[in-house]
Amino acid sequence: MRRALVLLLAPWLLVACDDGDPQAAGGAAGPDRIEFADFKGDGLNDTPKLVDSALGRAGDKGLALELVVTDVWGRLPDAPGTVSLVRGDGASVTLEGYLRPVVLRLSQPGQYTLKADLPGHHAEAFTFEVSRDLHFVRPAERIRHWALSRSDRSFGGDPQAVYSLYLGLEHTLFAASGPAPRKGTRLELFDNGADAWASVALDLSEAVDHTHMSFWLVKEDFELTRSDDYRAVTEDERWDNTLLGWLDSLPGTRRLLLNQFWGESDFINDVAVLDDGLQARAEARGDDIEIVMQPNLTEVPYYDTLELRDDEWSFIDRLVEANPDFAERDFADTEDVKPSVYDREVRWSDLQSASWHQKFLTVDGVVGYLGGMNMNYADWDRSALEIFDPLRAPIDATAAERDAIAAGKADSATGPRRDYMVRVEGRIVDDLEALFQKRWDLALSKRQAYAENGTPFSRTVPPDLRGDVPGSEVQLTVTTPMPFWEHSILEGMRRMIENAEQFIYIEDQYFRAPLLNEIIERRMREVPGLRLVVVTKPVGYWDPGRRWTAEAHKRFYTRFPSRYALYQLRAHDIREDDGEMVARFADVDVHSKMLIVDDAVMNVGSANKNNRGLI
Repeated sequence: MRRALVLLLAPWLLVACDDGDPQAAGGAAGPDRIEFADFKGDGLNDTPKLVDSALGRAGDKGLALELVVTDVWGRLPDAPGTVSLVRGDGASVTLEGYLRPVVLRLSQPGQYTLKADLPGHHAEAFTFEVSRDLHFVRPAERIRHWALSRSDRSFGGDPQAVYSLYLGLEHTLFAASGPAPRKGTRLELFDNGADAWASVALDLSEAVDHTHMSFWLVKEDFELTRSDDYRAVTEDERWDNTLLGWLDSLPGTRRLLLNQFWGESDFINDVAVLDDGLQARAEARGDDIEIVMQPNLTEVPYYDTLELRDDEWSFIDRLVEANPDFAERDFADTEDVKPSVYDREVRWSDLQSASWHQKFLTVDGVVGYLGGMNMNYADWDRSALEIFDPLRAPIDATAAERDAIAAGKADSATGPRRDYMVRVEGRIVDDLEALFQKRWDLALSKRQAYAENGTPFSRTVPPDLRGDVPGSEVQLTVTTPMPFWEHSILEGMRRMIENAEQFIYIEDQYFRAPLLNEIIERRMREVPGLRLVVVTKPVGYWDPGRRWTAEAHKRFYTRFPSRYALYQLRAHDIREDDGEMVARFADVDVHSKMLIVDDAVMNVGSANKNNRGLI
């Protein structure tokens, strides 16, 4: 990811002007090149000017056309780019640098071709007509994200009608269906629960106003931190360090979203999900601990199909959000949003029993955590992945029982486990807060389980860092069921795979995603040297999805035998027993959800490599 950031922000050499105004280069007929200086930040800091170009002088008669090139989230480019506008007779003008909105005079009717290119984005080009009466005619070629507006403006005291043409370019790596990628993100990756939960506990100890949590499954007596000196830890100290202990002691409002299994069955969820202490706090009013259980409301028809596409968002809405000055403009209904995630339909047989699987938490909207870990008994282990670890014993285990585990005389309650969690700071935390708020508001409006004791909340959105700033560029992608129906994780993974040149590395609890297999195979055929490395866990005989794992393995092993490798993790222990050296081996419970491409970009979180994690 850091490497990707460097590539995306690689400096371009431009002759920059101090004030940031467009500077023309050309002869008396009007310049054929206009340069823009340093990045001035998002939003319009000044009124776009009507400038001379080879397509027409500002004082000529003709169409006044404003060109606004942004990314797909409506943000002005923060890296140098190029836009060219070519008339049918060959006359042209090129805009270069940190592109800002600019108004050009098109003094002649005819066909015009617009091309836009930004580093790290997919280039776009399309053709439109200027009629003989010098009015704008809509493009004959439809592209993904564009818009058109008309407004009255004054240039030098002369009122004129201005057509504004907006073009949104998709990023090559980041999902267009998700929120904007955030620069300046400070992140830390943990590869084990011991380090991850210790960091969470440290941040929780500094909480002031609110804590938001979303998990698939939690246990109230899950211990966040644990000590090798377990004999010295009292029962009260141990309980204070549990999930319930933290919920009771934290200041401010504590909100917890839990997945509701198998629809809205009270019996299954009350018995299997809610421990007694958590249920008591969910039922209580006025204790500032609000717990809501959320079911998956998506209904996949048995005899029909469900479209898998993300077309509910609006490029115009994004333009206005990023540039509030555009709110007063009169936009024409010109959007042509095509499905950019995965153009297919979903049958019920594509899905297993799906549920909310998002695992994240935020503290005061300042720091966030997300990854594959729940607050369940198996979600704590150390990086050594030892077979015998006394700290993986239950909370009520005696010192003698822990001693037996340490000596290799008894098994730990759970086996060695590999998983990841990421700590983030920056604007990305507000994206997590926005996701939580969207789900929380849905739960309250639908009066989902225990929502009667929940309260709404507001957010203060921090600024979006742009330009050349320290830190990583990170995007939050999600899989959300109805009514949101967002699949930006799938889109993001697709983009990553389609850019792979050297290797694709998958480390995951599952390797059974036919949706991804199609994309991976296509890319491996396009790039003869591309390698696929998969690390996963053994598949049990009674696993209902084992067929899809077997088919995935067979698919790649038979078609790419020299470029595909499948591995499993095993832990080992060697110790002396009655004068003999005894070796012990155990499978590592790989609970990871990781995808790395070319050591340049990484996807990590809670979405497994199976269809239900993606749709």
